[in-house]
Amino acid sequence: MGNRAEQEHAPHRELLDAGWHTEWAPDGAPDDASGPDRIRQVAASGFAALAIPREFGGGGAGLVHVASAQRALGALDPSTAIALNMHSFTVGLMADYWQRHRDTSWMLLEGIAGTGALVASAFAEPGGSPNFMSSRSVAVETDKGYRVSGVKYPCSLASTATLVCLTARVEGTDETILALCPAASPGLTVEGDWPSLGMTGSDTAKLVFQDVELDDRLVFHRGPADVIDDTVISGMVWFSVLLGATYHGVLSALLDLAYRQVSASGQYGPRVALLGRATRELLTLGGACRQLGRDFEDGALAGRAALAAAIALRATLSDVRDRVMSALTPVVGSRLYTSGLPAARLLVDSLAAHHHPPSLLVCDQVVGDHCTGREISFDPAG
Repeated sequence: MGNRAEQEHAPHRELLDAGWHTEWAPDGAPDDASGPDRIRQVAASGFAALAIPREFGGGGAGLVHVASAQRALGALDPSTAIALNMHSFTVGLMADYWQRHRDTSWMLLEGIAGTGALVASAFAEPGGSPNFMSSRSVAVETDKGYRVSGVKYPCSLASTATLVCLTARVEGTDETILALCPAASPGLTVEGDWPSLGMTGSDTAKLVFQDVELDDRLVFHRGPADVIDDTVISGMVWFSVLLGATYHGVLSALLDLAYRQVSASGQYGPRVALLGRATRELLTLGGACRQLGRDFEDGALAGRAALAAAIALRATLSDVRDRVMSALTPVVGSRLYTSGLPAARLLVDSLAAHHHPPSLLVCDQVVGDHCTGREISFDPAG
């Protein structure tokens, strides 16, 4: 990605980096290291425990500080960043859950910090349902907990995770559980790789659960299925802020390349305005990420208003990605379409911004539903 010191002192980075503060700093990874190896290297640097409260052995970082770390990693290694984003989101949700309930979930957080565990998010399921709250996986109650069967795909950290955070409907009830499952559990298998165009080092594959025994002590939430509660809201806020910050880092790295290319060539003219447009877009996205994160942490925004703001941010990320690429394409030129070049890799990696839940088909509908006083639904057919 070029000389990091030069990037940090560049005028455009003075704008884009303002307000992003993290005590964690990426050290980089060997170019020839595999995706799982890069993930493990970053996780071992203290990244994996950032969101866990200090009293449980973690870094004690809040939402905005974890987002700052995600952004820094996104600029350096998009695949690793998007994989670890799922860990950060899940652990952040658990930390927030403990802050609100002060229950025994602290033991799970302490265990994650003490063992250096990575946690995969097994929420997505085959078929690409636009209703991300709906789970087809089934949990059958047993004397000691549950027996879970189902398929989760695509799932990052598939082979590197120690624990898997999953959702499943409880058979015979209208409830869903949210639980941690040891990745080494009998009946849990990893199948294949996700044949994606970008983010190819994110260790993404299919997880198959076949009568996997789940101890009740690993279940940290059980509630009505498809109901928007505080856990859903918190999860969506954490996910949207961290996701926006991660891709802010990816797009900032591409903008770095564009600025260096123009400066080296000395060919300014209309390119200056295009660079300014791309910078302005990222400046706005970064401010929106930090503001939502701070408002949620401070309690200034809560409930369904916070959910609507999070959904709006997730959709805005996709819009900003496309506007940034539109501005930079004439500037960077054929480097964006030349195999093996950093600009081309960043272009393809950034496309993944469009394919995270909730579906873009429903994002504006959700915001409109909230603002007109209607019941929010994530199912466009509902």
